[in-house]
Amino acid sequence: MRTALLGLVFTVAFSGTLSAQAAAPSIAAQRANQHYAQGWSQIRAGEWDAAVREFQWAISSDPKFALAYYSLGRAHMGRRDFAQAITAYLRSRDLFANAGSEQFTNLIEQRQRLTDRIFEYQTALNQARARTPAASNSQSQSVYIRDLQAAITRLEQARDRATSFTMDSSVPYFVPMALGAAYFRSGQFADAEREYKEAIAANAASGETHNNLAVLYLTTGRYDEAESAVRAAEKVGFKVNENLKSDIKKKKAGG
Repeated sequence: MRTALLGLVFTVAFSGTLSAQAAAPSIAAQRANQHYAQGWSQIRAGEWDAAVREFQWAISSDPKFALAYYSLGRAHMGRRDFAQAITAYLRSRDLFANAGSEQFTNLIEQRQRLTDRIFEYQTALNQARARTPAASNSQSQSVYIRDLQAAITRLEQARDRATSFTMDSSVPYFVPMALGAAYFRSGQFADAEREYKEAIAANAASGETHNNLAVLYLTTGRYDEAESAVRAAEKVGFKVNENLKSDIKKKKAGG
């Protein structure tokens, strides 16, 4: 009995040591997140070139910073450099998807990586909350914030386990949604449609993605599907532009 109790005490103490050793983000993660936050400040100011530089510095500090690559894509979209945006979004998607295959030498190192990822998501959440209400459709902003919060919860639960675990390798819906927008602006409609559908499969509550799909269907002459996508967007609370709905009706009527 005494041996069992000693074993329990050792397990608790060892777990506590692991938690303490991975309680703070690494120096590299802290540096990367400073640049990441500055990048979003530049995006809010419409300073796209400066935002690109900040996100590139963030990536230099932490090459596995998937959210920084996503944000770099956003900055390139602001510059209307859609090819560079696609490249950044694809790298972001790959980093998220391959997270489960990351190799660690020990449990402490693995927990440190999780701590750094939690820090990245918390920084992203703070930046999302810093945007003005007029910056985007309120439904889109709410869905984005909820997705970030859910990711933080999953990562914290994984970090707090006393045993080894598999890193979260899910791709957030907003990555394929943004990639779809970049493909659309580049005239690559089939690729855009595929990515929009991937985003909806990951999070059907994204009214913005349904809306974007409606625009794509309108552009490619698929008016019934465009109307269906509009209904799906409005069903989840997204405010669809009345001009879009009017254009779909006119085109469908042969106007």
